Amino acid sequence: MTVPLVLLVALGFGAAGGGNESDSMTNPTAGALPPVTAPAPPQAAAQAASCAKVLAELPVQLGKLDPRVVHTTPDTPYVVAWGSPAVVLSCGVDKPKSLTPGSSAEFQSGGVVTGPFYDVTAGSGGNLWTTVDRAAYISILVPAQYQGADVLPPLSQAIAKALPAVCSTDPNTPDPTKLCTRRRT
Repeated sequence: MTVPLVLLVALGFGAAGGGNESDSMTNPTAGALPPVTAPAPPQAAAQAASCAKVLAELPVQLGKLDPRVVHTTPDTPYVVAWGSPAVVLSCGVDKPKSLTPGSSAEFQSGGVVTGPFYDVTAGSGGNLWTTVDRAAYISILVPAQYQGADVLPPLSQAIAKALPAVCSTDPNTPDPTKLCTRRRT
């Protein structure tokens, strides 16, 4: 039952399409902007069940940003995008490098007090926000042209609704084995 839901959601985002006439019928804005090309998340297959739950909760429209068709190699529905330049969400990415035992990394919320919490990496084109406290690692590339506060809250709400926290980012957690920095996967 999950597969048809995933396919319907993927078709709604245009992730399974190629920008042809049928895309514009299921997604009227699909032809408005060129497709986004993105790498397939390396852990997408292993985290497919969690990623399908996240996809089902994502907004079609991200504020004023229209959905984009996404092409990945290999093909996967677990990468979605909005706007130009594109805000790109990838579900099933690798564990952040800073998430190691004894790490003093500080994690930020995406506008939602209860999380998810993110490892944030600044780059020349924007910031990469990667969840650290959910069953699947999910990254959101926010181009420098956007304020994270404008795009992260609805995505964070969708992630939080789909996936409960599996670890704690609070360094004062009474049981240190529950810290996200202790996660093996």
